Amino acid sequence: MNTTAVGTPTRIRVAERSFAKATTVPWLSWAGLVASAAIASGVYWDISWHETIGRDSFWTPAHLLIQFGAIVAGLASSWVIFKTTFGGDAAGRQSSVSVLGFRGPLGAFILAWGGAAMLTSAPFDNWWHDAYGLDVKIVSPPHMLLALGIFGINWGAVFLTVAKLNRSQGVERKRLEYLLLAIGGFIIVQMMTLKLEFAGRTWLHSAFPYVVISLGVLFVLEALARVTGHRWARTMITGIYTGFCLLMLWILPLFPAQPKLGPVYQKITHMVPLPFPILLVVAALLWIWPGRHSETRHAGNRRFWAA
Repeated sequence: MNTTAVGTPTRIRVAERSFAKATTVPWLSWAGLVASAAIASGVYWDISWHETIGRDSFWTPAHLLIQFGAIVAGLASSWVIFKTTFGGDAAGRQSSVSVLGFRGPLGAFILAWGGAAMLTSAPFDNWWHDAYGLDVKIVSPPHMLLALGIFGINWGAVFLTVAKLNRSQGVERKRLEYLLLAIGGFIIVQMMTLKLEFAGRTWLHSAFPYVVISLGVLFVLEALARVTGHRWARTMITGIYTGFCLLMLWILPLFPAQPKLGPVYQKITHMVPLPFPILLVVAALLWIWPGRHSETRHAGNRRFWAA
């Protein structure tokens, strides 16, 4: 009787500590968010660099910032995978997946693959330029490999965060929801950057750019909004995209720069920013028009995804 009385509270306390540990915001998700932000900044800066200065060298600050994000994601996910595989956390191994004999969270493997793809694209892109000269397009084989790696990092962070979100509640769940929405914002940034080639001013008087823009973007917005159940999810995600593009639009022209490669048809004295962002946030605001979303509908969404 005494042994049971003492042992039961002890087991309860151990279970409570284990649950609290499981519901903390995963640091690997934060690493994925930092990597996504660094990559988005580097890609935007790199396009501006090409438009202003030209591709003068592979070792530009913009390229290094992009690869920094890949290294952060790759090292952080590799640490988690090796720790899960060779560490003493038996519970962690049981709740993980196995890939080529290694064990770890599914999101960690996706992160690691994304970082590896990005690092592989760097010498591929350098060889491409040496072999075929300067390109004037975003869509090229090395850039597509880079884009796949970027989306691997983005979605790896999403998988990690959602896995914790499904086992969390209260304050921790709210933190994870905001973390997930922040990652979603940078996913939209990357998607819209990839679509820049088909969404220029000369295209916007036709239906084609709007079809291109809608591909994938609506899925990301709706999926993350339903997973979090947040009323303002779509507005927050598109707001991050709009705010990020506006900051880059205002900050980059503050730095002096001159073209190093011709032909130059007009004098450029400062960094050239990318176009004004597409107003996705307006559509997101219209989506939450009063009466469009009610607490009953959100409760139904949450029950659907929990089933």
